[in-house]
Amino acid sequence: MDHGEKAFDFSQGNKINGKAFDMNQPMFAAKRGQYEKWTISGEGDMMLHPFHIHGTQFRILSENGKPPAAHRCGWKDTVRVEGGRSEVLVQFNHTASAEQAYMAHCHLLEHEDTGMMLGFTVAD
Repeated sequence: MDHGEKAFDFSQGNKINGKAFDMNQPMFAAKRGQYEKWTISGEGDMMLHPFHIHGTQFRILSENGKPPAAHRCGWKDTVRVEGGRSEVLVQFNHTASAEQAYMAHCHLLEHEDTGMMLGFTVAD
């Protein structure tokens, strides 16, 4: 399977990859229709971070180094990151410009509101 890979680090306060959310600057561009393996890491931070992606669903490959439990094996839009690392396989089937970017964030509102959020574009 042809896929891209991306990594997101949640261990630096309420930031992703050391950056607070900037609504004017998408963090990256994804290719429409391409599967991507995303690694979401909270290693060194024991805080729970339920990572949520808008506008799509994904399959969880692992949660904190273990295969997902049976009830977590279906299509999901949120994965648990709690002091470890989780991996998901995701695909975006619709384009999104910088003005109407896809969003992903920690689903704890005080984390999201203080910067643990990102926007990204999707193009052909």
